[in-house]
Amino acid sequence: MQNKLMYMRKIVVFCASLVFLASCKSKENSNSDADSNASGQELKVFKGKVIDDKRKSVEYAAVKLYLDDDDCMSAYTDAEGRFEFSVDELRVKDQSHFEIVYKGYSINMLSLRNFKENQSIKLSKKGDVIPTAEYHVFYEEIKNCNN
Repeated sequence: MQNKLMYMRKIVVFCASLVFLASCKSKENSNSDADSNASGQELKVFKGKVIDDKRKSVEYAAVKLYLDDDDCMSAYTDAEGRFEFSVDELRVKDQSHFEIVYKGYSINMLSLRNFKENQSIKLSKKGDVIPTAEYHVFYEEIKNCNN
C-alpha cells in the first residue's frame, strides 16, 4: 500500500512538472512572437562595448537607452563589456541617446545618431564621478524601463 502511495506521488509530481514546463515553453514562444513587430518593421540592433580609460572592458556597466521622454530600454554589459539593444526603428527619435553609468566614472551620454555599430564607448574619470551607492540606484532603477 505504501509503495502504491509513493508511486502515485511520483506520478503527480511528474505531471505537475510537465504542466509547469509546458506553460514556461508557451510563455517563451509568446515572448519570441512579440519580438517580431506587429507592424512588419525590422528591428534595428545596436551593439556596443564599454571600456575604461585604459581600454579595458567594463563589466556590469548600466546602459540606459532613452528613446524619448517616456520610453527607455536597459542593458548591462557582459564580461567583455558588450551590450546590445534590439529596437523597432519607429521608436527611435532624434533625441534618442545612451546613458552609461559605472561606479568610479562620470556619466557618459551619447546620441544614438552619433553611435556607430559595435562602437566602443570610453568611460572617463573627469567630471562628476559616480559613487558606488548612486551606481547601484541607477543599476536597479533602469530595470523599470520597457525592454
